[in-house]
Amino acid sequence: MSEPLARLGIYGGSFDPIHQGHLVPVEEARVHHAIDSVLFVPAHAAPHKPSGTSASSHHRFAMTALAIASYPAFSLTDFEATRGGTTYTIETLRHFRANYPGTEVLLVLGSDSLINLHSWRAWQEIARDHRIIAIYREPVSYSALQEGLVPELRPFLAPESATLSDSPEESRIFWGGNAPVTISSTWIRKQLEEGSSLQDAVPPAVETYLRRQRLYGLP
Repeated sequence: MSEPLARLGIYGGSFDPIHQGHLVPVEEARVHHAIDSVLFVPAHAAPHKPSGTSASSHHRFAMTALAIASYPAFSLTDFEATRGGTTYTIETLRHFRANYPGTEVLLVLGSDSLINLHSWRAWQEIARDHRIIAIYREPVSYSALQEGLVPELRPFLAPESATLSDSPEESRIFWGGNAPVTISSTWIRKQLEEGSSLQDAVPPAVETYLRRQRLYGLP
C-alpha cells in the first residue's frame, strides 16, 4: 500500500489586517481534516476587492508573520506579495502544485467566498484539481452552500460531517468543522477608526505592530 500524500492547505487573502478569525478556525479545520500544514498567502492586490486594501502588502505580510508565529503547522509565503499586481488563485495553486510534488495541494477558503467560486477565474479547474476546505464564516452555513452553490458544484459537496480521509470518492468540497467566524477585517478597521477596543480580536503582536506603524489612519 502506498503512503498517503502529505496535505498542504493554501490559504490566501488580503489579511487587512489578519485577525483571530483567520487563525483559530483554520487551525480547527486543519486538525479536523488531518492537514499537515497550511500556507498563508497574503495578496498583493486581491482580485475580488478592486477598491484595494488599507495597508500595504509589506505591512500585511509582516502582520501575518507575527500572527502565525505561535502556530507550528502554519507557514507563510510572499509568492503573491512580491509578484505585484493581481495574482489569481488558480495561478497560486498551479505554482505550488508544481513545486510540491508528492503533496496534495488543497484550497482553504471561507464559505462566503466559496459560494461565489463560480465567478473566479478557471473555477472549474480549481474544483477539478484541488479538494476544497470551506471555513465556516457567517452567514454562509453548510445548508446555505447546499442551496447556493451553482449546480455544477453541488454534487461535489461532501456530507457535513465528512473528512478528507473518509469521504466519498466524488467529493471535492468539505465543510471545515470549525466554530463560525463572526468577525472581519472590515469590523476591525471600523473599531480602530472609532477608537474602540479590539477585544482580543487580533493577536497582541499584530495590534502592537499596527498601532506602532500607525496603520488604518491611527494617529
